Amino acid sequence: MPHPDHEKNRDAWNEMVGVHINHPEYRTEEVISGGCSLKQIELEALGDVTGRHLLHLQCQFGLDTLSWMRRGAVVTGVDISDESIRRANEIKVRAGLEKAEFIRCDVLDLIGVIDKKYDLVFQSYGTHCWLSDIHKWAKVVSYYLKPGGSFFIVDDHPIKVLFYKPPLNYFDREPERTPAAPDYCDRNYRIKGELVEWQHPLSEIINVFIEAGLIIEHVGEYAYTYYKEGDGYTERNDHYWLPPGGLSTYPMMMSIKARKPR
Repeated sequence: MPHPDHEKNRDAWNEMVGVHINHPEYRTEEVISGGCSLKQIELEALGDVTGRHLLHLQCQFGLDTLSWMRRGAVVTGVDISDESIRRANEIKVRAGLEKAEFIRCDVLDLIGVIDKKYDLVFQSYGTHCWLSDIHKWAKVVSYYLKPGGSFFIVDDHPIKVLFYKPPLNYFDREPERTPAAPDYCDRNYRIKGELVEWQHPLSEIINVFIEAGLIIEHVGEYAYTYYKEGDGYTERNDHYWLPPGGLSTYPMMMSIKARKPR
């Protein structure tokens, strides 16, 4: 049965696609024309993906998925948003990457929807906060990895919530509900529905993958972020730095690389 709060987010993401797809931060036309939306962190973490089968969870409208395909991967992208998947299928045709596969599904309901295993499972930037049950998420990742396969996520560091105004409780187990939230790209646009987000401490994120049978190979923390979070941020090397172009005093992003034993 669909999770009611996930369905609220599904409606919101269906709405937000129209705001995001033409926003300059996404660089959609650049990717269609042959560009790459991937950042150095994930490129270095996964290395040469030629001929490898890659599952991209929470892929939105597929720019990163298609960028991995351009680098030689055989790709499948999954997202909860109907409109995101519809746009991803349009973009892949325009980009000449028709063999990319896109599937509309809640990530937590994915087991049994796809009947294959993958060398790589990838997830990035603003995704884990939308998952109500990360134990189930880790089981999905483990289920779809081949023995010896790797999972990599780069995303917001959970500790960032302590520096919100007002700050949130790092250990809060209740979802944060935000009606009429401003869009993160166009701050003047207010989302019509309610956004529902969940807070997951870093230790819990790491432990659920250990419990799912994966071997943690690397954990990274970064003193910069992946989008312009406020006035004065400067862009450098595909990321955004606090004004005046300096490092944060707390981690703004984290990454985890894990491997499924053979």
